[in-house]
Amino acid sequence: MVSLATLYFPAGIAIGLGAAAPVGPVNLLVIQRTLCGHRRAAMVMGLGAALGDALFATVAGFGLGAIGTMISDYDALIRILGGLVMLLFAIAIWRSAPHLELRPDSGTRQRLALMGFSMAATNPATMLFFIGSFSAIGFVGLGHATTAERIHASLLVVGVFLGSMLWWSTVTGIALRLRGRVSDRHLRLLNHGTAAALALFGLGAAALGAIAL
Repeated sequence: MVSLATLYFPAGIAIGLGAAAPVGPVNLLVIQRTLCGHRRAAMVMGLGAALGDALFATVAGFGLGAIGTMISDYDALIRILGGLVMLLFAIAIWRSAPHLELRPDSGTRQRLALMGFSMAATNPATMLFFIGSFSAIGFVGLGHATTAERIHASLLVVGVFLGSMLWWSTVTGIALRLRGRVSDRHLRLLNHGTAAALALFGLGAAALGAIAL
């Protein structure tokens, strides 16, 4: 019979995949950069998002109620801030001129990782997803009072991080295979579509935050 302890790591991987999979701003940016020939930059951005997912998994898994309460209390402000960040990214992407030629990405690795992390960390829906997922399978509030609890929570967090990174590896791999079938014109259309989608995400998040204030 499989013990509950052996399920924490694979459950974390599944939750990490579920958190990263919905098509949102980070997915769009990762695909865009991969098609422009910057898979490494795309993976760095995915790494930032995976760290954001791991942060939320830590909050939910270790039962850090104070942080969870703070996120809930400042939900509106976080939404507005996240919306403004996405709008700034949208403007920059719309104005860029992508080419298929391989060339260094304009952003540093630290900046790209921070971009992915900020988009994940300023999304309260992600926190709610983790709390809901952990609750659904009975893993919420594991705590850290005993060594066993700390190990179980850590296995969940590591699984979430690796599951999220597995998603970004898959997405960039698929986008890389499609790269030979697109032209600069397709990239411009993708850039404008990505920018428009980011702007809609940003406006929606900021509007919901303003309504909640």
